[in-house]
Amino acid sequence: MNPTPLSAREVLWVAVVLLLALLPHMPRFPLILDAGFVLACGWRYLGAQGVLPLPDREHRLLWLLKQLLAITAFVTIYIAFRGKLGRDAGVELLAALLGLKLLEMRSPRDYYVVTLLCYFLVVTNFFYAQTIPTALYMLGVVIAATAVLIQYNTPPAYRQPRAMLRLSALMTAQSIPLMLLAFVLFPRIPGPLWGMPQDAFDAVTGLSDSMTVGDITRLGMSNEIAFRVQFHGPEPRARARYWRGPVLWHSDGRAWQVGAFADHPAPLEHHGQRYLYTVTMEPHRKHWLLGLDVVTAKPRDVMQTADYALKTRQPLRTRMRYDLESAIEYRMTGLSDAERRAALEIPRGHHPRARELGAQWRAETRQEDAIIARALDFYRAGKFVYSLTPPTLPGDTVDDFLFTTHEGFCEHFASSFVMLMRAAGIPARVVTGYQGGEYNEVGEYMVVRQRDAHAWAEVYLDGRGWARVDPTATVAPNRVSLGFADANPRGAPGTGFARDALSGRVWTRLRDSFDAITYGWNQWVLGYTTAQQRNLFEELGFEDLDYGSLVIALTLALALTTGALAWLMWRATRRPRDPLSAAYGTFCARLARIGFTRGASEAPLAFAERVCRLRGDLADEVRAITRLYGLLRYGRGGVDVKVLRRKVANFRPKRQV
Repeated sequence: MNPTPLSAREVLWVAVVLLLALLPHMPRFPLILDAGFVLACGWRYLGAQGVLPLPDREHRLLWLLKQLLAITAFVTIYIAFRGKLGRDAGVELLAALLGLKLLEMRSPRDYYVVTLLCYFLVVTNFFYAQTIPTALYMLGVVIAATAVLIQYNTPPAYRQPRAMLRLSALMTAQSIPLMLLAFVLFPRIPGPLWGMPQDAFDAVTGLSDSMTVGDITRLGMSNEIAFRVQFHGPEPRARARYWRGPVLWHSDGRAWQVGAFADHPAPLEHHGQRYLYTVTMEPHRKHWLLGLDVVTAKPRDVMQTADYALKTRQPLRTRMRYDLESAIEYRMTGLSDAERRAALEIPRGHHPRARELGAQWRAETRQEDAIIARALDFYRAGKFVYSLTPPTLPGDTVDDFLFTTHEGFCEHFASSFVMLMRAAGIPARVVTGYQGGEYNEVGEYMVVRQRDAHAWAEVYLDGRGWARVDPTATVAPNRVSLGFADANPRGAPGTGFARDALSGRVWTRLRDSFDAITYGWNQWVLGYTTAQQRNLFEELGFEDLDYGSLVIALTLALALTTGALAWLMWRATRRPRDPLSAAYGTFCARLARIGFTRGASEAPLAFAERVCRLRGDLADEVRAITRLYGLLRYGRGGVDVKVLRRKVANFRPKRQV
C-alpha cells in the first residue's frame, strides 16, 4: 500500500523549520544556493497543495532535472572549494542536499529523515559562532523541530500549534538538568568545534608580524574585541597602558617585518609597581599574544622574544586565557651587533629627504635627547594631523607623509620617526600593539578593541637602553591620555547619540552589561576546560579527584539524575484524583483485601448489593457509604465530602473465618 500523502500543513511545518535553521547561514552562502533552497521549499509546498507537479518518477523530466541539480550542486561546490574538504564546503553541501531531499519527501520515513537532519543543520551554526544569541536562537529552532515531530505523531484533530510548541518546550526543559550535569562532568575539549585546516577558523582581524602603512588604520575602524584584561590589584593609568605586540625591525620602504634574533630576552631591570593581571585573548590565527609593556613573569607555555614580545607555539585558533606580571618602569639594555645594524638600516634608494633631515640634526648636535626633541618639535610645528582617513601614499611613504600630506594614523608617525632616528644615527625600531582600553564597570575588567591598535617607536640610548617614544602623542595627546574612543580622530566612525550625556551613559551601561554576560559565557561555558573543572571540584571539596573516581562519580550522578527525571515524568503522567474518588477508592481497596474486588464495569450500587448478599454483617456500613458516595457524586450538594472520608476511615472490615 502507498503511504498517505503528506498534507500541505505538514510540509509547511518542515519547510519553515529548515528555513529557520538555515537563516544564519544565508549571508555566508552564495546567493544561488539561498535562492535554490527557498525555491525548493516553495516547490514542495505547492506540490503538496496540488498546484505544481513534483519531481518523481511519474514526471520523468522533472525527476531527471532533480538529479541534474544534485550533480550540479556537488560539482559547483567541489570546484568552488578546489576539492578541499572543510567547514564551509561541508555545510553548503548539506544545505543543498537537504533542499533536494525535501523535494522527494513522500513517506513517513522521509519526513523523519528530513526533520532529524534539521538538528544537524542547527549544530553547523555553532561552527561559526558560539555566542549567547546564537545559542538562544538555535534552542528555539530545536524546540520548533521537536514540535514538528510531535505534531506528525498527533491525530489531525488535535494538532494545535501552540499546544505542540508548549509540549516541545516542556520536553526540552526536562532535558536541561541532564545537559547541565553532562556539561559539568565533561569539560570542553581544547580546540575549535571544527578541526579541518582549510577553513576551520574565522580570524578576527588583528596584528601581524608585518606592517604596511594602512594596516593599523583599517583596524582603527573595527569595534571587534581584541582581548579583555582583569587586573588583580592596582591598574596603570591610561597613558601607561601600552600593550606590546610584534616588534618590527626591517623595512623595504613600504612594509615592515619582525626581526629574527636571539630567542632569549634582552637584559631587563625593572622597578616600581608591578601589575598582576589575566588576559583573555580572542583568536586571530597568529602566534602573537599581548601583554602590558613589559612582561616580567609569564606561563611556561608562552614564549618571549629578544625584544619582549609574547608568542605561542601554535597559531591562536581558540580563545586563550593566561596570567601575566608586568612593569611599566624598566631599563631594557643589551644590543648585539646584528641588532644595531638592523636598528640603523634604511632601505637603499628610499626616503632621501628623511635621510637628509636626520643627518642635518646629527650634524647640528651629538646629544641624542636633543635630536629626539628636534624630531618631536618637527611634528608639533608642522601642523601634522592625526586621521583615520589619510591620503594614499603611492610614492615614498615616509617622505610624502613628512613633507607633503602631513596627515596620517599612528603607523605613519611611528615608521617615519624611526627612519628619522636611523638617519640621525640612533638605533630605532617600530613596536606594534594596542594602547589604552575601556573599563567595564559591570564586569570589573578592561576591554581592548581592535580600534585601540597602535604603533609607537623605541630608540636605543647609550647607557639607558631602549626607551619608548610615541610621536602620535605629540600630535594627538588625547589618543594616549583618553583613549581612541574619546580622542575620536578625524575619519573615525561616528558615535551618534552616545555623545549625548544621558543617552551615552545608558548606552555604555547596556553595552557593558551585555559584554559582561558575554565575558562570563566565554569564561565558564566556552572556556570550561579540564583546569576549570578541577578548580570547580576543588571548591566543592573534591581536591584529589582522579580519573577513576571521576568515572564513578559520573556514573552515579547520571544514574541519580536519570532516576529522578524518570520519577518526575512518572508522577506527571499520573492523573490527579479528586478527594471524592480518593475516598471511594480507599473504600473499594479495603473490601478488596477481604476478597471483594469491584469489576471494571461494575456500578457502585451493584457492587454494594453483591457485598451485602454475601456479608450481611457489613450491609449497613456498605450501603451507607455507597449511598453517601452517590449523593456526593450525582446529587446536588448539601453533604460535605469530609463526612464520606470519616465513614471510610472508620470502615475496617475483616475477613470471615
